Amino acid sequence: MSDTHDDTHATGKALEIAKARDCRMIIHAGDLCSPFIARSLRETGIPAYCVFGNNDGDKIHLAQTVDIKPSPRHIEAEGTSIVVFHEPFINDYIDPERVDILIFGHTHKLMIDERTPMKIINPGTVSGVLVKVKSFVIFETETGKAEVIEL
Repeated sequence: MSDTHDDTHATGKALEIAKARDCRMIIHAGDLCSPFIARSLRETGIPAYCVFGNNDGDKIHLAQTVDIKPSPRHIEAEGTSIVVFHEPFINDYIDPERVDILIFGHTHKLMIDERTPMKIINPGTVSGVLVKVKSFVIFETETGKAEVIEL
């Protein structure tokens, strides 16, 4: 998920869906904005890995509340190599032979693409800011399938 922008209602709904679907981890591609969202992520009990976005204000409190790092963030999960950014400015330079999934946010534009064999995912925005659809993506590492969830 990405760009929750303090929308606690939509984020809560997204996290309920993630729990109901037995998601094993949450990746947040930036712009949580405040510790309210970080606390919601922590309280799910699902491991959450986040990157700072350009609108994240209280970085110290965010870092004390949730596992959040500057971009790029590299995550190894279930034999899958994931790199997470907020802004997409260097996406073209990521080697698709070394990364299985590239996740980014910032644009609020939902996108699922591929630069073979690497999957590229922008989950859109949970908050719906600047777009009409509130969304996030559930990715199955076993099947390589990405499912768009609209809120």
